[in-house]
Amino acid sequence: MAFLLVRRTLFNIRFAAVVVMMMMVMTIGCAPDDSVTAPPRGSGSCLPPSNQNASTGVDEHSAAAKFSWHLTHRDEFAGTCIDARHWVLYNGPGSGGVGLRRPSAISVSGGELRITARGAVSGGMAWVGPATTYGRWEVRMRADPGVGYSAVSLLWPDSDRWPADGEVDFAEITAASRDRNNFTVHWGTDNSQDSATLMGDFSQWHDYAVEWEPDHLTMFVDGVPVYNTTDSAAIPHAPMHLALQQDVLGDDEGNPLPSVNSNPAEVTMHVDWARMYGR
Repeated sequence: MAFLLVRRTLFNIRFAAVVVMMMMVMTIGCAPDDSVTAPPRGSGSCLPPSNQNASTGVDEHSAAAKFSWHLTHRDEFAGTCIDARHWVLYNGPGSGGVGLRRPSAISVSGGELRITARGAVSGGMAWVGPATTYGRWEVRMRADPGVGYSAVSLLWPDSDRWPADGEVDFAEITAASRDRNNFTVHWGTDNSQDSATLMGDFSQWHDYAVEWEPDHLTMFVDGVPVYNTTDSAAIPHAPMHLALQQDVLGDDEGNPLPSVNSNPAEVTMHVDWARMYGR
């Protein structure tokens, strides 16, 4: 597949924004809910098959395969429910207070995780594990077309101090037609941002990865670098964790964009697997 890549940088100073490279953009917030709750057992959450993490999967298009990354954790979504040992599901207001996030939006079947939005209700979940500063993550995912929803794979600060402790969106598929993907780093109390946009068909399966080191942050699509920064201010330096979510987007008034008249009854974010790698 051919891709078109656009790079842009924003520095927010108080209420002003100076755009360096390309253009000013409206940022769609994709922060996890502040009050994520553990999914109750017996309602879509359980332990995975005992052999789920027994072997290392190989995907020739992945950054991990290309650069021989060392696997430390993975979820292949091979069972019929969420692995309650490693994930918590959001249950509260959506990103920016738009819409709702509910555990009922999340399911596992057919070898994949599905986050299904219906109207102004969608979902998301966060990885729970040892504090991790620096490392590598990769997610294979695709997004159904639909107005008003953003499928996101990101790293979120363990401290929940946003934007001061950063945010790394290594896949953010917002366009209704799923023909563009945003890769964005947030940092600083003024929410400075640096980002790139890739054009392509993101309703199809792709592997999205991020390599986070003290001196650089690089994002990949199908093993190809699409974003890189060596700016120390932009690179997070505190523990972060993986989050997967499909956000309900809002208009300028904060009203949910999805409409029963303009969307399919259901719009799903599909995740084949999520993998974490050591340094």
